Amino acid sequence: MGRRDRSVMVLVDRHAPTAVSGAIGLATAVAARLTGGGRDVWACAGRLHIETHGVHGANGARVARRVERALERHPGVVWARVNAPACRVVVALTDPPPPRREVVALVAQAESAPTSLDEEVAEEELHHPAESPRRTGALANLVVDAVAFGLAGLIRVAPWAPLPTELAGLVSAVELHPRLRDLAARRLHGHDRAESLLSMAAGLAHALAAGGSGLVVDFAERIGRWQEARADQQAWRAAEPRLIRGPEDAGADPMVVERPRPLPDGPVERYQRRILAAGAAAVPAAVPLVGLRRAAAVGLATLPKATEAGRAAFASHLGQVLSRSGALVMDRAVLRRLDRLDTLVLDDTVLRGGHWALTGLVPLAGVDAGEVAEHGFALFGPENPWAVRRAGEWTMGPVDQLELRGRTGVRQQRRLAKAGAGVVLGLARRRRLEAVLVAEAATAPDHDTVVAAARRAGLKVVLATDERRPRADYTDAVVDRRHGLVGVVREIQAAGGAVMLLSGDRPALGTADCGLGVHTEGSPPPWGAHVLIGSELATAVLLVEAVAEARHVDRDAIVLAQVATAIGTVTALAGPPARPSARSFTAVNVGAALAFADGLWRAHHLHIRTSTGATARRGTSCPPAAVPAWEHGSPARAARPSAQLGSRDGTAQRSSTLARCQ
Repeated sequence: MGRRDRSVMVLVDRHAPTAVSGAIGLATAVAARLTGGGRDVWACAGRLHIETHGVHGANGARVARRVERALERHPGVVWARVNAPACRVVVALTDPPPPRREVVALVAQAESAPTSLDEEVAEEELHHPAESPRRTGALANLVVDAVAFGLAGLIRVAPWAPLPTELAGLVSAVELHPRLRDLAARRLHGHDRAESLLSMAAGLAHALAAGGSGLVVDFAERIGRWQEARADQQAWRAAEPRLIRGPEDAGADPMVVERPRPLPDGPVERYQRRILAAGAAAVPAAVPLVGLRRAAAVGLATLPKATEAGRAAFASHLGQVLSRSGALVMDRAVLRRLDRLDTLVLDDTVLRGGHWALTGLVPLAGVDAGEVAEHGFALFGPENPWAVRRAGEWTMGPVDQLELRGRTGVRQQRRLAKAGAGVVLGLARRRRLEAVLVAEAATAPDHDTVVAAARRAGLKVVLATDERRPRADYTDAVVDRRHGLVGVVREIQAAGGAVMLLSGDRPALGTADCGLGVHTEGSPPPWGAHVLIGSELATAVLLVEAVAEARHVDRDAIVLAQVATAIGTVTALAGPPARPSARSFTAVNVGAALAFADGLWRAHHLHIRTSTGATARRGTSCPPAAVPAWEHGSPARAARPSAQLGSRDGTAQRSSTLARCQ
């Protein structure tokens, strides 16, 4: 039993019989066993994913290579690659495989201990989706809460008096105050560990002092976390064979994730600081007027438990929704800071669908527009618009690659280039130029929906592109990505912003506050992202919508916390003199229960709303970009875009619509 456990035992021994302190000692011992000590190892057919230390920091690359060499010298290992952002080494085994303990022992010998406290905390708080739910601490907390329920019932019928209610309030104040939470995290080497231990202490204190009225919400929160971890593990089990097909998909180098300045506080953190400071000031001010016990009850009424309960419920349910939709949540903590994001950075490279589409056609003099449109659409290749294609007497390709006689369309090309056209093509008949066409990169499906969701969420939209004249009238700012997306993200963070990044760039995703990793089937996954969303942007729409919904959860929770504070203060001052703090606690816990229900309802409502919207978009959408859209429409309409390309009003949104629906 550690120092922390002995201090809890001493505290209880002074106020309760041996049976109670023995129950608490048993709970803490069982919790320690259930936390799942040791190294996490996940196995699938022919592969092991082994937790590895020392690969997350500055010397991570050197340690990773050492681990890989040590493993690949074993005759039972085909290949080994360290995935530093996940703190795992992926090991492909022969058939039959070697004993697992031999492989794990090689990792233990070759790895390195964390070189700094920050690196240790980063490894401690990284919960890989393959990780067993018992290692998250949720099960240990559930066991302690169950014991606390029993103790609360025992206290009600036992002849001894409960502990002072104010004791539970002090523990809850440390748990709820942002600054005190950070101090506890530094002392206990990690926010997750501090949160788990403080939650256990608060649960036991509530049972022994406040009658266990707050345990119901705590118990519900832990069940939500357990279900979230289970859903993550199931999603990983289904996705792993698709994500990792060989050593080139498994490995990833370490990346720097420190922000240039701390993440700005959200509305919940600001409210928690203000209300707890007000409560601390109210106690000494009220003592001369109402006495110490009632003054303490007034201070306890200010506990903002509802704010944390609402956020926890929303994030846990959202995590389950994401996992069941096929996304992989690599860092669950990101779902608990969505309300603090204020900027959406869109990487232009992932918004391009990989195909091109005709968006403009300028017939030359004396030419039938319908005829050239029909042949232009028939010859155009969406995968490679630069290729010269021929069909009978018609030829299409870049104008400078066509063997032309007579006119060359120089004037039309200049006009289109001045308007910002992408690729300018020529259509010739019997070596005579008949029309000039424009091809643009087709944007990914749901691109417009992501932007619309960002607008509803109040996010600033920034487009990172390497194009000289991008069509980006829908954005608030355009930045050059040619010097690296990491610099773009850090510049926004240094200015006080909090960034959600939609990209496939590994280092930039790890640097962002919420990195949404986009990748296509068959390409290496963007390890380092907080959420892997695949090639579909529907999951990105859900997460952008979740930013706005998280703020609504904050708003509701703050209102409920304020109402609970008002009711708790009134009942503490106006009620009977016996146990005023218990009445304050009851109001605080009822407010937390309502906020928890509100968080669940809003997450469920968000899921239903976005699912319905996605179904409607699929039902009314144009043909997918992979299929040439002109095969489904009337080619005679193709001459219309030329007028739009002649002005700066031709936005990327309009071009993508033309590309898909023309």
